[in-house]
Amino acid sequence: MRFNSSFYCGLLVLVGTAQSFPSLAESSDTLNQADLTQIPIEQLVTMDVLSASKIASQMSAAPSAVSIVTAEDIKAYGYRTLAEILESMRGLYITNDHAYSFLGGRGLGRPGDFTGRIMLLLDGNQVNNNIYNSAGLAYTGIIDPMLIERVEYVSGPGSTSYGNNAFFGIINIITKQGHDINGLQVVGEVSSYGGRDAKINYGKRLDNGAEVLLSASGFNSDGQNIYFPAHGAFSGGTSRNLDEQQSRRFFGKLELDSWFAEVAYSTRKKDIPTAPYGADFNAPYHYEDTSLQASVRHERQLTNALQMSLRTYYGDYEYRGLATYGTPWNEKSVGQWWGVNAQFVGTWFQNQRILLGAEFRNDFKQQISTPVSFLDTYEKTFSVYAQDEITINSRWMANLGARFDTSEDKSNNSTEKLSPRVALIYKPLDTTTLKLSWSTAFRRANPFEKYYTDGTLQSNPGLKPEQIDATELVIEHRFDKDTRLLGSVYHYQTHDYIRSVNNQFNNIRGGGTDGVELEFEKHWDNNVRLRTSAATQNAEDGNGDWQVNSPRRIGKMNISVPFLHRAWRAAFEMQAYSDRKTERNTSASGYSLANLTISNDKLLPNLGVSLGIRNLFDRDYDHVAPSSNDKQVVITQNGRSYWLRMIYDFK
Repeated sequence: MRFNSSFYCGLLVLVGTAQSFPSLAESSDTLNQADLTQIPIEQLVTMDVLSASKIASQMSAAPSAVSIVTAEDIKAYGYRTLAEILESMRGLYITNDHAYSFLGGRGLGRPGDFTGRIMLLLDGNQVNNNIYNSAGLAYTGIIDPMLIERVEYVSGPGSTSYGNNAFFGIINIITKQGHDINGLQVVGEVSSYGGRDAKINYGKRLDNGAEVLLSASGFNSDGQNIYFPAHGAFSGGTSRNLDEQQSRRFFGKLELDSWFAEVAYSTRKKDIPTAPYGADFNAPYHYEDTSLQASVRHERQLTNALQMSLRTYYGDYEYRGLATYGTPWNEKSVGQWWGVNAQFVGTWFQNQRILLGAEFRNDFKQQISTPVSFLDTYEKTFSVYAQDEITINSRWMANLGARFDTSEDKSNNSTEKLSPRVALIYKPLDTTTLKLSWSTAFRRANPFEKYYTDGTLQSNPGLKPEQIDATELVIEHRFDKDTRLLGSVYHYQTHDYIRSVNNQFNNIRGGGTDGVELEFEKHWDNNVRLRTSAATQNAEDGNGDWQVNSPRRIGKMNISVPFLHRAWRAAFEMQAYSDRKTERNTSASGYSLANLTISNDKLLPNLGVSLGIRNLFDRDYDHVAPSSNDKQVVITQNGRSYWLRMIYDFK
């Protein structure tokens, strides 16, 4: 099914008939305001957005467009990975090659780019590794979605606050607290392709006020045999017994007074059926990724006008890969880092909030080992940053900021980058906010891009950082306390863009993107919830050609409705994407997908159940193949699949 204008017409009809939706469900009592998921939009959008600025600021005052998926959304739609959550958000899209899920948005989403140059944060702490700048989105993800309180997507460059790799957006995952679980929780799940998932969660608010959260989970999938026409001459083109995956996760979190500590661990092993990089088809091939993140944060009010926040963090990443080229080919990458971040927020002057901060990061281990090469390097980075949020009057506000990063690697190669941002915020009405901003961001070449060599791909230690300049106008309007409309018009221009050309990563001439995004959200008193979005973008590379894997139009709709005396909930999701350009300069067809989830939180006392159907109408569709796949232009995606989940709470 190709993408066409009918989807947008459907969105407009939904918006236009919004006031009629209450008839879809039965009226209910007043919602529990203690539940974040039941808070009216008017209150939700004035909550602190930790990733929009390192000054705790309201969404309406943040200089960027901010979208949120809450724990209620995650539960209602049965999202099982971070990739599924992000795929539901405005303007974002996922590309899957049966090995990894790659994130794209705002015209930049080349398959193989991992997080698509978007920084991923866990409770404000960066989780991108220091070898590939990647961060797991599917079952490589660092956190189980059942532990997520909300996911914030802050579009636009974020280097002013976060430095390297906050290129055209920030994703911040806010985890739950112990009292959100309030006891012991056991979860079991079965799914298509021989999937089995088990979780044990424990959370509690102790008598001394401490919040404790612990979780352990494991997932196994037998996978499926997949037919790839490009490999028709080999084993009939069917990859057999090469789609299995296993993942394990652990998460722990402790909050007491002004101290916060957490540790997150994940490991995943995945068989690869597509034989990329010219490997032997239908021969052993797998990837294994392991990540560990730990952080401790302390906050203190030093004076009435000065607040301090200190954070120290540690990260560890390991990758192991096995391919077959007649004989086995083994690769291994290891990255380790630690850092300290100090920030101070002062209100010394009337109508101003000033942030001063400094960060030191030591990427003390960056190793890549192949049968023909061994890399052992490190990098140290020191950063200072400042922001000033100025309230001019009741209608006007200015947000000014800049960050300076200086880094040096083992070979004494140094990089210095200044990342400024200027934003003007205007409220013509109490219910309407306009934000006009200009900002820049950068991304240094990672060790893989600079130094990796395998006898074919050549190293390039002289790679320069890539940069993006962005101008954006955001309009946010609240029709009432439960209805919100967000619009964004933007222009991006990249410089010294890093990509592989002729078996070597090089800086090439950058391109530009012009786009428009709309998001509409409505909550009704009877707990019907609607979120729709539409995006159009024109992304060109340095030659003026259409960017690879950049859909020009994206449309999404999410609606969840309680039924049968509110004991059950049905959540329907639809996503549509237009054609995309492939790495071979051909076109991959657009497609539309529908998902359905039915759930009941109290099927029996303390027992909840949910059933999900992905690709409800069993559409045949493809994703653009990465350039690493020398035979396939597109990658066939899964057909209709099912999962069934049972949750038991020991109260």
